[in-house]
Amino acid sequence: MTEPFQPENPHKPANGAPTAMDRAPVFISYASPDAAIGAEICGALERNGHSCWIAPRDVIPGEFYADAIMRAIDASKRLAVLSLRIDLVQMPPALEYFFNASHWLDASVSGVTAILPMLVDAVEHLVDPAPGLVGGRSGHRHRSLGPLMTAASSVLGAKSIAILPFANMSADPDQEYFSDGLAEEIINLLAHIPGLKVIARTSAFSFRGKEQDIRGIANALGVTHVLEGSVRRAGNRLRITGQLIHASDGAHLWSERYDRELSDIFAIQDEISAAIVGALRVKLSDGIGANRYTPNLAAYEVYLKARHLAPKVTPESLELARQCYEQAIQLDDVFALPHIGLGYYWISVMIFGRCSAHQAVPAARAAAHKALQIDPTLPEAHALLGLLAAMYDFDWTAAERRFDFPMARQAGFATFRPMYSWFQFLCGKVDQAITLARCGIEEDPLDVWPRMNLQAYLQSAGRSSDALEQLKKVLEIDEHQVVAMVAMAMIYADMGDLAQALTMARRANAVAPWYLDAVAVLAALLRRGGDGEASVPLEQLLGAAQASGDAPAHALFHLLCGDVDQGADWAETAIAERDISIAIYLRFVVSKDLRASPRWPKIAKKLNLQC
Repeated sequence: MTEPFQPENPHKPANGAPTAMDRAPVFISYASPDAAIGAEICGALERNGHSCWIAPRDVIPGEFYADAIMRAIDASKRLAVLSLRIDLVQMPPALEYFFNASHWLDASVSGVTAILPMLVDAVEHLVDPAPGLVGGRSGHRHRSLGPLMTAASSVLGAKSIAILPFANMSADPDQEYFSDGLAEEIINLLAHIPGLKVIARTSAFSFRGKEQDIRGIANALGVTHVLEGSVRRAGNRLRITGQLIHASDGAHLWSERYDRELSDIFAIQDEISAAIVGALRVKLSDGIGANRYTPNLAAYEVYLKARHLAPKVTPESLELARQCYEQAIQLDDVFALPHIGLGYYWISVMIFGRCSAHQAVPAARAAAHKALQIDPTLPEAHALLGLLAAMYDFDWTAAERRFDFPMARQAGFATFRPMYSWFQFLCGKVDQAITLARCGIEEDPLDVWPRMNLQAYLQSAGRSSDALEQLKKVLEIDEHQVVAMVAMAMIYADMGDLAQALTMARRANAVAPWYLDAVAVLAALLRRGGDGEASVPLEQLLGAAQASGDAPAHALFHLLCGDVDQGADWAETAIAERDISIAIYLRFVVSKDLRASPRWPKIAKKLNLQC
C-alpha cells in the first residue's frame, strides 16, 4: 500500500491549524444550479465516513468564493476524478473527451439517489484500493490516494441561455403576440445549435411582468446567460432592442438597437441569433435560418397570433387559433407551418375531449400531408405524422420511420414538444422515455408538462415514489393542476394511504368538477373507504356519461374498485375509440391488477405491445 499523499495547502493558517481541505479527502465540484445534488452527494459520503470539501459550506466567511475554490483545488493537484453524470446535456468535445478518459457513473436515467450507494463504493475503492476488496468496503478505511474530486456534470462546461419575452412597447397592448413571436422565433432558431442549452418558451415566459433581477431569473432557470429586449411598432416601422447579459455579474456581452421596416423582421431574427452565437462563442454548423421559407408578412402575422393563442388551450383560444391558421393559409398558400399548426389544433381538441379521435386524426393527417406537399423536408410534418402513427394506429414501425427524419425528434408545438418521448413511452421503451423527459425538464424547468410526462414514465417503470415526488413538484409550480392531483390520488391509493388518496381526490374534484376522471377516482375511493352514500351522486354523474371519450373514466372507476373485468371492458372500449389517455392509464399503478390478469394479453395485442 502506498504512503498517504499529503499535498501542501497554500491556504493553511500560520498557526498550523488544520483547514477543511486538510481534513477532507473528497472535493465536490458542481454547477450552481445543481447545488442540491452536490449537497446530497456530500451527505451520502460523510455518512459513510468520508469528509468532504464543498462550497459554500467550507468557504471561510469573508473569503471570496472563487479564491477559496481555486485554493482548495490547488491544494490537491494530484486528483483522482470520479464523474457523476446527472443528465444528457451536450458537452464541448474537449470536456467530453476528458470525462470519457475514465469510467463515469451515470444517473441520468435512474436519478442521483438511486446511484449514491455505487458512488460511495467507488469513492471507497479510489481512496482505499486494497487488493481483494470489492468496492473497497472494509472494517476501517485508510486514505491512501489523497484528495478525490467528484463532479456532478450537468451544465458543467455548457453554454446556456434564456430568451425572456420581449417587452411590448407599442401603443397597442394587443401587439404582445408580435413581441412574443419574435422571442419565440429566436428560441426556435437557437435551439438547433449543438452545445447550446436553450430554455423553452413556457419557463422563459413565466417571468413576464415580474420584478426580479436577471441573476434571480438565471438561477431559477439554471442558465448562464439571459437575453431581454423590447419591441416598439408603429405602422410598418419597428424599433427592436436586445441585450445579452452574463448572469453571474450582470455584464452586457452584447446589445443592439434595430430601426427597420416590418419587412426586415426575418433578417432581424437571424441577426440577433447570430449575434448571440458570436457572443457565446458556440459553433454554428449550418447557418441560422438556412433554407427557411420567408412567408407573406400578412400571413406571418396571423400565424404569430395563432401561436400566441394556441398554448392557452381554452376552447375559445383554440378556436381563434384555428381561424388564424386558416387565414394564414389563405394569405400564403405555400407557407407550410400554418398547416402544421392546424394539425396540432386537431390533436389539442381531441386530447381535451372536444372531438373524437376518429374525427380529429384524419383532419390532422390531412394537414400534415398538405405541409409535406409544400415542403417535403419539414421536420414538424414528419413529427406530427409520427405521433399520429403512435397514438392512433399503434404502429411503432411507421412512427419510428417518421421520427427518424432529420430534426423530427426535436420538433414540436408547445405542449406537444416532447413527442418523441411519448412515442418511446407508448411503445414500451420506458427507460429511453425517462431520459428524454429529464432533458425536457432541464430545457423547460418551470413548465409542468415535462414533469407530468416524467411521472407517467416513472409509474410505468414501477417507481411510484419517484413519480409522486415529481407530482409534488408539479403542484408547487401550479397548485391547480388537476391531472397531477388525480395521478397522486391513484398512487396514494396503491400505497395503501387511503386518507391521503381521498384528500387529493377531493381537491381535484373541487378544482375541476367537470373533469370526469376526477369524478371517477373520487367516487371509487369513497366507496373503498366505506362512504357509499357520498359516492352515490358521483357514480350517478359518471353513469350518465356515456359519450365517446368517457370510457377511460369508467375504466378508472372499476379498476380502483377492484373490478378488473369491468375495468378491462371499458379499457377495450376506450382503445376502440382511440382515446390516448387509456394507453397511459394502462401503464399506471391503477392498472397493475389488470396487467396481471388473463385479460391483459388481448388488451396488449390491441395496443400492439409485447406482453
